[in-house]
Amino acid sequence: MKRSLRKIALLASFLLFLTPFSVLFITLHSQTAGKPKFQWPIQGLDLPSLITSSFGESRKDHFHNGLDISSVFQPVRSLESGYVLYSRYGEDNPFEEERGSGNILWVAHKDGYISGYYHLAGSRHENIRSKIEIKAGEVIGSSGNTGHSTGGHLHFVLGKDFGKTLLDPLAYLPPQEDTMFPQIANLFIHVGETYTNINDGDNINVSKAFPLTVSVFDGGVKNSQRRGIRNIEYIFNGEPMGKTSFDSIHFDKGKWKTANGLSFDDLYFKDRYLVGILNLKTGENIIKVIASDFSDQKSERTFSVNVTRIASGN
Repeated sequence: MKRSLRKIALLASFLLFLTPFSVLFITLHSQTAGKPKFQWPIQGLDLPSLITSSFGESRKDHFHNGLDISSVFQPVRSLESGYVLYSRYGEDNPFEEERGSGNILWVAHKDGYISGYYHLAGSRHENIRSKIEIKAGEVIGSSGNTGHSTGGHLHFVLGKDFGKTLLDPLAYLPPQEDTMFPQIANLFIHVGETYTNINDGDNINVSKAFPLTVSVFDGGVKNSQRRGIRNIEYIFNGEPMGKTSFDSIHFDKGKWKTANGLSFDDLYFKDRYLVGILNLKTGENIIKVIASDFSDQKSERTFSVNVTRIASGN
């Protein structure tokens, strides 16, 4: 009889332990109609002029996986209601401060969405220390300059399917002003470790196929901004050559890839947008670049290149 009572007591204790996690699981999987709309993690500032980096930009050897807002010691708010998934701060002992993301916090939201907040200042906010559930817009930290950061800013990430896919936050946040169209600046041809700027109408000599890249950026609301773009497309001698959208990236076979299956190395070369490894023909070659920013403002530029083929010497 005592053994039976002990089993009942243990079962009751287990159910009490399990209940909060069951509620969390059910809550996070509740279904809502359509795409959710989140709120900005930093508010009350001139955001259009402070958004310094956008989703999908080149970071030398990987995609920029979120959005950067220039700020320091500003309240950081949760994009939506949810539960703290994970946090790591320099105050944690015996762990050292992570060199890249610095002080970091991840929050789980309903329908499998998650949000991450990097480079946070100071120590954990009292709301993170004392609460289980975080409300939408509730302060969860302060923007800072911890980790691998060259200036005070908040880097934040939005994902779905519990992080299997990362999303462009600008597609889910209230729109911000963007008055400048994308600027398609320069076309380059790369030969080994050197590169040459190609102007429209230039005459060049080539011996084989070489990588061609293009410099494209979105000024946002001021010329000093050099943000990435959302869509890019190339047309070579009248034939579509490729296009991609930086709406999302997902992890596949050891690499992060865009929705149409292109990896970082497919899209960037030497920190610029990769037009392709082109085998330019003798005579005139026409390269057209079409780009649009995160406000769907579109720019086009055509480069005409006159080519003389020479022997490779190999």
